[in-house]
Amino acid sequence: MADNSVVIRRGHYSDLSSVMEIWYANETADDPQPHARSALLPEYPHLLDTGELWIAEVAGVAVGFAGVIKRGNTAFLTDLFVDPQHQSSGLGMQLLHAAFEQYTEEIRFTVSSSDPRALALYIRAGMQPCWPNFLLRAHNLRAAAFDKPSLVITAATVDDPELWAWDAMISGRERQQDLAFWVEREGGEPLWIMHGAERVGYAIVRLRGGTIWQPHAARIGPMGVRSPRYAAAACAAVVQWAAERAKSTSIDLLGPHPGLAVLLEVGFRITYVETFMLVGDQPFFDPSCYNGSGGALF
Repeated sequence: MADNSVVIRRGHYSDLSSVMEIWYANETADDPQPHARSALLPEYPHLLDTGELWIAEVAGVAVGFAGVIKRGNTAFLTDLFVDPQHQSSGLGMQLLHAAFEQYTEEIRFTVSSSDPRALALYIRAGMQPCWPNFLLRAHNLRAAAFDKPSLVITAATVDDPELWAWDAMISGRERQQDLAFWVEREGGEPLWIMHGAERVGYAIVRLRGGTIWQPHAARIGPMGVRSPRYAAAACAAVVQWAAERAKSTSIDLLGPHPGLAVLLEVGFRITYVETFMLVGDQPFFDPSCYNGSGGALF
């Protein structure tokens, strides 16, 4: 008789092909004409190098996975996917427990899909829904759509300790390894956001950070400003910078971010809505000043 008991174990590079199959099956489950699957998402080797991957096995076959990265005093659940044929079987909670088990003293958070089962899983595990996270996309933005920028974009460098410090201050955690990943693996351009001679924010625009749906889109994020009064203008300035270099542009913004209405006004469309989930009710960053990177990092 086959052994159908569940085994939860640490993942390895040899699991990445199965991870991609599970991810792709979930991402295209409701798509009648799914895009072709890419060979491998670069986030997953980075996750193994700098975080943890957990695999759920049944009869020796991988049927689910979860990822977690610890940065500073935070632990972020990067992914949690279960093969569609094994969903609603308790595997999700087992994977979530394995991912967060050793991080009970850290700030634990994730961004949930809109699937009611996923939301219920996180809420039952003690996570609070804080804000909607809007995934935005625009094509062929025209320069005429923007007012004259009140902020100026200048080049930064990824090995600048000042960039690390700004990102740590605004995002709430130190993560030089992720900044380097976005630049080296996804064509990220580090930028300073300036008000005259005064530095008011930073951004990374990833020119090779597209998805299977938009492989050539520029992805904006992370991005942050030191005060909400600069947030909307920073969005406009960075988006305009990106639109001059790519036909498609994507950015994720949390509900309280002042740039949300501005970008919808100039032609961005909402493609998906997620939910930011947090253990406790004390966010470690200001959602009106910061927007995440999208993808498997935040």
